[in-house]
Amino acid sequence: MIGVPFGGGSISRARCDLAPAAVRRALGRFTVWSSDFEVSLEDFPALDAGDVEPGAEVEKTQARVEEALRAVRAQTGAPMCVGCARGAGADALLTFDAHHDCRDPARGATNGTAVRQLVGGGLERVVQVGIHGFANAEPLARWAVEHGVVWIPPSAVRDQGVEEAIARALGPLEGAGRIWVDVDLDVLDRAFAPGAPAALPGGLWPADLERAAFILGRDRRVAGCDIVEYDPTIDVAEATARAACAVLLAFLAGVAAR
Repeated sequence: MIGVPFGGGSISRARCDLAPAAVRRALGRFTVWSSDFEVSLEDFPALDAGDVEPGAEVEKTQARVEEALRAVRAQTGAPMCVGCARGAGADALLTFDAHHDCRDPARGATNGTAVRQLVGGGLERVVQVGIHGFANAEPLARWAVEHGVVWIPPSAVRDQGVEEAIARALGPLEGAGRIWVDVDLDVLDRAFAPGAPAALPGGLWPADLERAAFILGRDRRVAGCDIVEYDPTIDVAEATARAACAVLLAFLAGVAAR
C-alpha cells in the first residue's frame, strides 16, 4: 500500500489529502478474516510503504507516484493498493467511476483528466463500470465513444448482478497483460458515500463494489488498484472511509486467494 495525501487538482476542492490517514484509522474497525470469501489475511505478507510526498502541481505529483510505484514494483513485483496505471506498467484500465474523467488536460490536469491523459499517452484498452447517466457532459461522453472507451452503467450491475457485470467488463480487456483497477468512491450511491464529493443517487451499492474488488484481486492479470476521491471532512459516521476499507480488504483477499 502507498498513500497519496494530495487534494490538488480536485474540481470539488475536496480535502483528499486527509484520506490516507482516515482510511488507515478506519481499518482498525475490521478483522483480517472474511467469512464471505473464506480468506484470512492473518499471515498475508502485506506492506504499508507509507505516503508519497506530493508535489505542488498535479502532474508533478502524478510523476512522483509513478516513480514510487515503479520502485516498489522493481523490488517486489507485488500487486499494489493505490498507485497509478503508468507506474504499474499496465496496458489496460478498468475504472469504477460515475465519470469518464476525460476532460482536456490542456486546460490543466485535474481529477477529471486522468483517463484522457492515459489514452493520450498510448493506453488503448479502457472499460468503465458505474458511469452515471447525468454525470457527464455530452461532448465528454462522445469523446469516450470515439476513443473506444467501453462503459457499463449502474443499472446493468443491478440487473445482471456484479459477477456478470465484471465478466462483461473484462471481455474487452481479454488481450491485456496487466490491468490496473481504479476505484473512484463516487461510483457509490451518495447515500453510502457522503464523503465522496461527486457521488450521486443511483450509484453502486458497497456490497457490489466489495465483491467486484475481490473478483478482480483474484485475477492474476490485475497489477493493482487505487481508491480515490474521498474527503474525510464531509464524511458521515465514517461511512465512506469504511466503504474504502472494505474495498481495500476485499481486493487483498482476492490477491491472497490467487
